[in-house]
Amino acid sequence: MLNKWTVCWCAAALLLILPISQASAAEEISREEFIKELMDTMDVPVESWEVEESHFTDVDEEFAPYAEAALELGITNGWTEKEFGTEKSVTGSQALLLSLRALQLENSYDRYDSTIKNGKHRGKAAQLGLLQNYESGPLRPNHPINEDQMDELFDRYENNFERLTFVHTNDVHGRLAADEENGEMGLAKIATIADKIENESESSLIVDLGDAFHGTNVVNFNEGEAAADVMNEIGYDALTAGNHDFNYGYERLLELDDRTDFPVLSGNVVYTESGEEFLTSTHHVRALDKTIALVGLTAADTPISTHPDNVDGLTFENEVDAAQQLVDEARKEADHVVLLTHNGYSVDQKIAEKVDGIDLILGGHSHTTIESPKKHGNTFISQAYEHSKAAGVTHMVFHKNELLTVNGHLIRDHEELEPDPEIEQIISNYEKEVEEQLSEVIGTIDTTLDGARELVRTQETNLGNLVTDAMREMTDADIAITNGGGIRDNMEAGDVTLQDVLTAFPFPNTVVAIELTGEQIIEGIEHGIRLYPEQNGGFPHISGAQFTFDPSQEPGSRIQEFTINGETLDEQETYVAATNDFLAAGGDGYESFAEGETLFESGKALSDVISDYIAAGKPIPKAEGRIIPLD
Repeated sequence: MLNKWTVCWCAAALLLILPISQASAAEEISREEFIKELMDTMDVPVESWEVEESHFTDVDEEFAPYAEAALELGITNGWTEKEFGTEKSVTGSQALLLSLRALQLENSYDRYDSTIKNGKHRGKAAQLGLLQNYESGPLRPNHPINEDQMDELFDRYENNFERLTFVHTNDVHGRLAADEENGEMGLAKIATIADKIENESESSLIVDLGDAFHGTNVVNFNEGEAAADVMNEIGYDALTAGNHDFNYGYERLLELDDRTDFPVLSGNVVYTESGEEFLTSTHHVRALDKTIALVGLTAADTPISTHPDNVDGLTFENEVDAAQQLVDEARKEADHVVLLTHNGYSVDQKIAEKVDGIDLILGGHSHTTIESPKKHGNTFISQAYEHSKAAGVTHMVFHKNELLTVNGHLIRDHEELEPDPEIEQIISNYEKEVEEQLSEVIGTIDTTLDGARELVRTQETNLGNLVTDAMREMTDADIAITNGGGIRDNMEAGDVTLQDVLTAFPFPNTVVAIELTGEQIIEGIEHGIRLYPEQNGGFPHISGAQFTFDPSQEPGSRIQEFTINGETLDEQETYVAATNDFLAAGGDGYESFAEGETLFESGKALSDVISDYIAAGKPIPKAEGRIIPLD
């Protein structure tokens, strides 16, 4: 059965332009009742809104999730900060405003100003079939609506509108299993969400926006096979290649593309020599008797965010430039174009502003939380956070075969959400395959090592210091440097297992020693701190050195003092630098490091070097002032 909520905005337009008549005898509707009905008809799982302390003083425990959901989705913006007004009646003008916001059409109409009163939008409302023949009596702008009127208002959606619903995930990074402590639903619960929507919707698709195949032990040990098999069983319709989906090398990504029952998309990645597409650029699907073109785009900076060797022989074209050509081509065979991108929200906004012909962008890469789709120009954009902590539900709403609007919401984990048992079993089988190896205790630490994303990408941490100490000791280098983006989790105090190490250091990077001039070191470190205080995967962690920098200065000229082994760095002198092979090849934009001469290729994984250091009971360093910002 079709959902009803789209009808709200249009039927609410009636409130202001129909003639006044005697009101129905039915009971008036309160704000609480109206919002409950609106949230239910929008299929918003309000139970996923955990309310520790409500924004409002006049809502009870039962209604609090509804009130918070409506506020989070921007539906009740402008109401008083402390009072929701639960018992107040809903007038015609309020119903219009709430309904417009619910459908992301507020900007299409001028709420209830004089232009509407003068009937400016009467033709549009009539076209949508929402003006005539209200059995419960006409709606009036300054009078409360009653229960019969609200029910009739919502009921008209069933006959007047259609929805194509996208369930979308992004930046899962191998989080196949649920982790309640981290708020990660896992793909078994994503499957439940997708199944429910498929069973209740006119038409639905499930897509992923990249970085699915790499990131945790359960996928790293089999180079993405587990993720591919789970997504096959769920029934994904398409996946866009993310930068970290290249982490096993592009040949392996092609193998995974062959393994999946759905296409892995990317339209802006080509073979350098031939110029031919590396992956399929566009996948056409039929939905609601329409052809929908799904067009994939991958971050153009992938060569500096995966190991350069992984993409050697490939060219990543500018996303904005590639998008227009791809969209123009897709439009020849499609009624609507949806971009599935792994570019980041800022790039998606540029595409929306500069490229014509895109109806919707579903994105990833920047781990952005977009509670409901945002409109930029004529294009809506959505993104669903990270690590299976949310699933995006985005609706393309049609009237008489014309796209009317786009709306939606995010679904998070909640008590009533049960995992799909078949998907859970597949994940469990893969986990058991690696469990024995990963459970080996390699040593003990007496303090938690900080590897949280927001820390290692902005500042010195004890885990960053331990890693670089281990690298420098192994190579007998003057200085050791690694990038914060290679550190992915904390290591808790107590027994340390191989799994703990691999969770914190999931990339298969090896330790190398290179010869660099002082000038090349400074150039690399300046590049690493250029975005401070913003999070940056290239933020450096060091051993054997100390530096201060002034964030108020222009990027490239921030370092004030730099010492190696207590002596001021000489830009003309050469030094032995231990680093990982990713940075040594110019990864994360450390181009000056790629200019250095390789002295030693250990072939030993960084995770193994760290494991050896901890197993030997070496001292655990503190965050001791190796990197000092001058505020």
